[in-house]
Amino acid sequence: MPDLAVRRDRAAAALGLDLPTETDVLARLREVATEADKDFILIFTPEDEPYDPLIKG
Repeated sequence: MPDLAVRRDRAAAALGLDLPTETDVLARLREVATEADKDFILIFTPEDEPYDPLIKG
């Protein structure tokens, strides 16, 4: 979609949202993937084995 950024900005403005910067988004993604809920383990039920983390940090 060549006009995706324009549509995104228009939707954010209509909803009164401030969009984060790319740096903020990537930092949050890394935080969630490596640090948040370290006590939570997702189990693959059929084999009763935990999933490996996608990002190890």
